[in-house]
Amino acid sequence: MDLLAFLVTVVLVSLSGVIAPGPLFAATLAEGRKNPLSGFVVSTGHAVVEIPLILALYAFGLTLSQLEKRALAVAGGIVMLYLAYLELKGGEREEFRGGSLFAGAAMTALNPYFIMWWLTIGLTLIVKSVEFGVIGLILFILAHESCDYAWLGFVSAFSGKIAGMGEKFTKALTATSVLLLLVFGVAFIYAGITNHRIL
Repeated sequence: MDLLAFLVTVVLVSLSGVIAPGPLFAATLAEGRKNPLSGFVVSTGHAVVEIPLILALYAFGLTLSQLEKRALAVAGGIVMLYLAYLELKGGEREEFRGGSLFAGAAMTALNPYFIMWWLTIGLTLIVKSVEFGVIGLILFILAHESCDYAWLGFVSAFSGKIAGMGEKFTKALTATSVLLLLVFGVAFIYAGITNHRIL
């Protein structure tokens, strides 16, 4: 896989989590009614927690053997399928009271699925970025964070219209998220088991 294909994979896998209705989506929707630019502030709070974790996982990824990388890919695929199941099962979105920056940080740090995602799916992508050196890591961070900023910025800017669309919009987001999770979940597992370089 070349660098461009890797970055496309990063964007699509990132979007599978970013667009899923959840704590950050709910917080951004609420904050967006007060400030249409709050999505960018929520994303910054999210990044404050996320980027140090990415850097730590990158350092950890440098120590992994090829067999450990394959096992990690399988684990990441299983987690993606599990998250797809949770999306289909549905659940209540969390409400949050507080400023946009704190909301982004808190909804990130207190979300158990955030840690699960990074220790499996995210770490698999980070390990792949190692092959492209430091530039791969930098571009990975930029690609992943850009998804957060673009999506949450959109949600806050159009929070009034999105809230008005209600359940239909949420179902469309869930369906898109589930599809991406299923496709890449199977791809991660296949790559880990067969050692086929699709990741």
